Amino acid sequence: MKLLILSTGTPSKHLIKAITDAGHTYEVHDPRNLYLFISEQVNGYDRIFNGSPDLESPTRLFAASFDAIISRIGADLPLCVSILRHLNENLKVYSLQTAIGLLVAHDKLWTSQVLSASNIRTPLTVFAVRSNHVAFAIDKAGGLPVVAKQLTGSQGAGVSILETPLAANTTMESFYKANIPVKLQRFVNAHNSSSGNPTDIRAIVVGNEVVSAMERTASQGDFRANLSKGSNGRTISLSSEETAMCIKAAKAVGLEFAGVDLIREKLSQTYVTEVNGNPGTGIIDITGYNHFIDLVKYIESKSKKNETVPAPVPLPEATKDDLEQDNEEEASLKNYQAL
Repeated sequence: MKLLILSTGTPSKHLIKAITDAGHTYEVHDPRNLYLFISEQVNGYDRIFNGSPDLESPTRLFAASFDAIISRIGADLPLCVSILRHLNENLKVYSLQTAIGLLVAHDKLWTSQVLSASNIRTPLTVFAVRSNHVAFAIDKAGGLPVVAKQLTGSQGAGVSILETPLAANTTMESFYKANIPVKLQRFVNAHNSSSGNPTDIRAIVVGNEVVSAMERTASQGDFRANLSKGSNGRTISLSSEETAMCIKAAKAVGLEFAGVDLIREKLSQTYVTEVNGNPGTGIIDITGYNHFIDLVKYIESKSKKNETVPAPVPLPEATKDDLEQDNEEEASLKNYQAL
């Protein structure tokens, strides 16, 4: 197979190793450097071009040469997914992550709405574009302490815990004056039994399986359990109910590959808090297991060609019909510009 990695950064060495160890090839393209082309013709002449700044002139990417897309889009996601959508929906290249799925996962409020609509347990959440009654909103979110989350952001950025009425009022006022939308979420009491520090769970979903899971424990003095914030992690096993929740959450959002975050409330229930369309690789370091191996195997099962390519496949030459169509479109554009 030949895989197209859409990435706004350097792809993980774990992903590259999984692809090459399986005997497949790949190309990496930053979606910010790709030009999508929407034809005026009705018989399928949409295209895409590589506009890398290293090139003197953009060159055409032949969608048919790729078996699947792996999205590792981080920065500028709302704009970059338009490239993924074009490749997936217009040019018919299979992608594990849909454009709409990545957009839903990118928006924490939208994710909460989708989870609730899909009958998946998620913490009590309150949102208003303008919160004119902070005390009312906090009360509806379960009272203090309460978690305030900006609607976008990863690695714990934009997440605060409000513990006093004064902190709640001043923080919420600052958010709204800065036109930063936030949602209030009930503070779920989940702590490590030995350290007493807050914990959560990150599970990796590939297709219909949870292939890896870890518990993260926040560092002393922080309630966020993200590894990027200095938390510790350990491999864990999920219950059958938690496994089913993770798979259902990923599917509800529209992703076949996702990082699903859970919180186990002490002596109570488990909640899905977030779904991540571009999960970090820290879990591989914690568990010692490269989940990208499962990702590649899953793509193999989905690929129409389902064959191993031992060497890079050269791009196909433009056909006579392609060249004639190019000439027709260029002539049409020149006629339009002459009007």
